[in-house]
Amino acid sequence: MRYHRWVLIAICAAAFSMLRVASPAYANEDAMQATVDKPVTIAIAGAAQHAPVDGRKRIVVTVNAYEPSTAGPVTMVVSVHCGDVLREIGRFGIFPSEAFSVSRSGNSQRFGFPLPDDAVCRQVRTVEIGLEPQTGDGMGATITIGGASIE
Repeated sequence: MRYHRWVLIAICAAAFSMLRVASPAYANEDAMQATVDKPVTIAIAGAAQHAPVDGRKRIVVTVNAYEPSTAGPVTMVVSVHCGDVLREIGRFGIFPSEAFSVSRSGNSQRFGFPLPDDAVCRQVRTVEIGLEPQTGDGMGATITIGGASIE
């Protein structure tokens, strides 16, 4: 079967558009960036396809960039919506507290958190990540989230 050149170009353009939408590398980084005064809420990849999850599943958060605060260390707080309640499921810190980004080093960092074993927490669709200062005000600290998934 022979395709005309314009049909092949259209197919390639459509495929490229789909990859661009689905790829976290092309996501709006401002929408995925958390600061001390602005947490970020992101959709969990594949959550719609998952059956209700049990306590053996975990949420894995991928961090693509981090900028520390000059006013003291910060801790990242990870929470999920369990029904109408925002429930903290874990915290993590970047150590050593040095700036990094995937574009500079090529390596993202991943952190896993077990989901609560409550019936109301088995249909999580989003995760919220915020920054909490440990000392000082934490101003200037940012974290860019590459995505979250259920594993």
